[in-house]
Amino acid sequence: MKSIYFVLSFMIILSLNCSTIDVAVSKKIDIKVRMKKIAVLPFDVKNSKWGDEFADSITHYFFKSGEFEIVEREAIDRILKEQKLSLTGLIEETQAARLGRILGVDVIIMGRGSALMITDQWGNQSKNLTDTFTLKAIHVETGSLFFTVRKEPGVAWDWKYRFQFCCSAGLIWSKKDILKDSTTYDEVSRQIVNKIINAVKLLEEKKIK
Repeated sequence: MKSIYFVLSFMIILSLNCSTIDVAVSKKIDIKVRMKKIAVLPFDVKNSKWGDEFADSITHYFFKSGEFEIVEREAIDRILKEQKLSLTGLIEETQAARLGRILGVDVIIMGRGSALMITDQWGNQSKNLTDTFTLKAIHVETGSLFFTVRKEPGVAWDWKYRFQFCCSAGLIWSKKDILKDSTTYDEVSRQIVNKIINAVKLLEEKKIK
């Protein structure tokens, strides 16, 4: 009976498109041509002090992909100070586009969200977990959106976590373990950038056909 439950659980979870991270890419803009140089602004994450680190993590995975030229964090901080802009002053898309022109980039990426608080049985609270998050990329020249990303509450399932959960039948890695591992800002960053790149490639392939 247990073996049947395991097989059914394995098949169901692997077949579901149950990721909490969703990417929407503009079909009207040639992203690869007009997204060569990008700047990632500090993120605003409620109930946390790691919004800057989250932005650095997104920057790292964009750079690691080898697809884009990235503006260094120091250059962004310097311009922010020179322009006397804070994170709250960067929520407006027009302001972000103006900053992008000063930095000489094609795209400005900014994001905001909230941290996830999980306390274990000993009262220790998990750190660096993402509950909800919204990211958007703004084309500096036109002020239009290139793509948006939305991270909903819950497990950020991908194949690795589905496999871990199914193979252990939830005994070694519980859903709570998977929730914690899959929602660290580093893991969310990795999944977001991978999904963006895959979505862009899929869109380009459709255009070629």
